[in-house]
Amino acid sequence: MSDKQFKLTVVSPDKNLLVDIPVSAVGARGTEGDFTAMPGHIPFLTDLKPGELWYRTNEGAHKMVSVSGGFIEVLPQKVTVLADSCELPGEIDEERANRAKQRAEIKIKRAHELAAKGLLTTSDEAELRRAEIKLNRAMARLKFIDKYRSRR
Repeated sequence: MSDKQFKLTVVSPDKNLLVDIPVSAVGARGTEGDFTAMPGHIPFLTDLKPGELWYRTNEGAHKMVSVSGGFIEVLPQKVTVLADSCELPGEIDEERANRAKQRAEIKIKRAHELAAKGLLTTSDEAELRRAEIKLNRAMARLKFIDKYRSRR
């Protein structure tokens, strides 16, 4: 392998999306912000935020993958993504993502109404956190779809 490429692997509990494909750059949004890794990068490990993971092939093509969170390990010759879930642009069901967004918004609204009345229980708080996570995932998927469409 040349010093101008490294291998990228993207997996989730239910699939191996990309395995050891040669790339010249990888970028994503971690907990500390956006980053780009290139061959020879110093090693690091970080959480991934829901959204786009992009990579550049050795031929110069810019490709994207939607991730709903997880971890990324960057080593000088390899990048490994352990995603909660991952999808290629054509795999995302936009209607399903919109329904998930609407359900999450309804749950969040109900929780805020209960909180305003002083009736929010510990169980309701847990449900609110789950709804916020689902809303973030759905919104990231919908944003990813929009971005992908604009690039075609």
